[in-house]
Amino acid sequence: MKEYKPLANFIIKTLGLCLGWFFLYDFWLTNFDNWLTLKVADASSFLLSLIGYSAETRNSAVAINGQELVYIGAPCNGMVLMALFTGFIIAYPGPLLKKLIYVPFGLAVINCLNITRVAALALNALYSSQTLEFNHNYTFTFFVYSIIFLLWMFWVKKYSTNSNNATTTIYP
Repeated sequence: MKEYKPLANFIIKTLGLCLGWFFLYDFWLTNFDNWLTLKVADASSFLLSLIGYSAETRNSAVAINGQELVYIGAPCNGMVLMALFTGFIIAYPGPLLKKLIYVPFGLAVINCLNITRVAALALNALYSSQTLEFNHNYTFTFFVYSIIFLLWMFWVKKYSTNSNNATTTIYP
């Protein structure tokens, strides 16, 4: 039974973090969710402006040349991805100090990816609107999730206390 202890610890931590997330979201994070949605829209418009487009934010929509092209809803603001990333790093074994450094780094990467994704989707809507739904649902989802997976794997291989024998220790 002792060989299953790391796996049990990981599962218990993960379940506890999931329950904590649901309660925290219902009581406090809803306002943060709305704020983050607006900030992602603002940053995406700013990014588009930096590369020469006449972009602006209208509530949670990104507009180019006065045309609202993409609307950012709560599921697309990146908060759930940030929570999943953070939860995995917290639940997986590793030194606390390194977690305190790696989590903000990963959150910044995820946020920048999401801002770039929204800006790219706005350009997609401007130049090839018929492919917007496919790219939103598949192309960018695959790309962002792949980067998050690579961030997780980097943590496991480089910083986790189980990096040398992660598969045999966590999953006997």
